[in-house]
Amino acid sequence: MLVVIYVQSLLITLLVGLFFLAGALISLFVNNKKNLISFSLGISFVVLILLVILDILPECFELFPDYKFLAIGGGILVGIALLLILEKLVPHHHDHTEKDDHDHLTHIGVMTSIAIIIHNIVEGIGIGAIAESSFKSGIIYALGVALHNIPFGIKITALLKDNKKKLWINLGLLTLSTLIGGILVFIFKDMLSDFFLGTLLSITIGMIFYIICFELINELKENFNKYAIYGILTGILIMLLGLVI
Repeated sequence: MLVVIYVQSLLITLLVGLFFLAGALISLFVNNKKNLISFSLGISFVVLILLVILDILPECFELFPDYKFLAIGGGILVGIALLLILEKLVPHHHDHTEKDDHDHLTHIGVMTSIAIIIHNIVEGIGIGAIAESSFKSGIIYALGVALHNIPFGIKITALLKDNKKKLWINLGLLTLSTLIGGILVFIFKDMLSDFFLGTLLSITIGMIFYIICFELINELKENFNKYAIYGILTGILIMLLGLVI
């Protein structure tokens, strides 16, 4: 039974990475990307918020026997700080104008990919930890992160499309990045005590807060239209169905 749980957790983390490829294919073959981006961002936004409120936070309260608020609050701060540090390590392509030359854009694309790869390894650890605690919560968290990866796949492909070798190398690493995080959870599975798992889930809450406040909200502002609203409504429906199931 444990083997089945571990395999399921690894498959979930792999599935998240495959959404980078979905974004790449959209960038390469679809002309009108804006509405799809808006829709996926809307779903991701509401799914991640409701996941924290309805699933991860109650699970954390059950896992910590004492000092619940202190332990959870500390983990949240660590999660926010972790992604904030990763965010500052490399430049972002949206900080540069379209007048940048080809080599500069390629460099920015590669460095941005590295940042996202590290970011997603950490997220893969969070997804793997959640999935081992609750398969349903793992699926929901993975869905929220996966849909958020579609715009990243589109943007990375747009930056590296003139250098096919670097494009596919980086997309391959991006696709495997969350799986690597899941494998790390599997390797260190013997350390997954209630306290350790609660700490990982608390850190994951902080990571989700960071994604929502510093990434998704800004992306939604830039891409807000009726399709974003459809995405938000669809996300609510997905969460309601999850509760019923």
